[in-house]
Amino acid sequence: MINSYMIKKTLLLAILLWNIVICYSFAQDKITDAQKKYVVSPNDILEITVYGEPDLSVTVRVSQDGTIIYPLLGNIKAAGFNIREIEKTITDLLTQDFLVNPQVSIFVKQYAKISILGEVRSPGTYEMKENLTLTQAIAAAGGFIDTANTDAIKIISGVGEKKETITVDIDQIMNKEIADVEIKANDTILVASYGHISIMGQVVRPGIYSLKKGLTVVEAINLAGGFSSTAAQDGTRVIRIEGGEEKKTIRANISDIIKGGNKSKDILLQEGDTIIVPESFF
Repeated sequence: MINSYMIKKTLLLAILLWNIVICYSFAQDKITDAQKKYVVSPNDILEITVYGEPDLSVTVRVSQDGTIIYPLLGNIKAAGFNIREIEKTITDLLTQDFLVNPQVSIFVKQYAKISILGEVRSPGTYEMKENLTLTQAIAAAGGFIDTANTDAIKIISGVGEKKETITVDIDQIMNKEIADVEIKANDTILVASYGHISIMGQVVRPGIYSLKKGLTVVEAINLAGGFSSTAAQDGTRVIRIEGGEEKKTIRANISDIIKGGNKSKDILLQEGDTIIVPESFF
């Protein structure tokens, strides 16, 4: 005989399986709805199926001018329209002259891509499965690294000779001074570094270092391991190139900055600066 425990266990298992089926169906409906709202871009690959019509079921790539070539219908504008709108367009055109009540279904087999290069944590190529802004794209690439020049992010759009480049200060977006920039399929986002500085003379590790936003002389010297025991700290100076060739010397009074606690006298570094720490002879 089947005892009550086994009956309860069987019922619970059946309820669990039913809930899984319901949840899966709900998730699939949400995914399908999201896909239908996806706005098509050049270079997307679409899989178009017409139920019961294998000759009209094709895989096509959206061209750079935003069109697809479809059997019987020729060129159809696709870029800028969502999947549901394109399904309706093809359905209406087939209904006019060729089929009775065609069942058209479109699936995005491969999405167009964007490239995010330079000073981000995970540079590379990303599928653009949804509309993205610049800040969202940077977040997808893991965010900036310390050496990123966030004041001058370049967005390169277009192909061939028709490429256009805009430069964006992301701080202005974060401060709501300008709107976030919409990223288009096939865009390249280039995040350059601030450049480099040189530290020479009486520090523990002289050499060339990556410049970070807001880096000062004292912070740079700490990056280089600090002053050596023979350093003439108050003789520290910054050599800066201005106007391409003209050199400017800026003296850094380290005693006032460190011992006096007057951080306002610390020098904000620029790309190409050279810090020189002389030797003390006393």
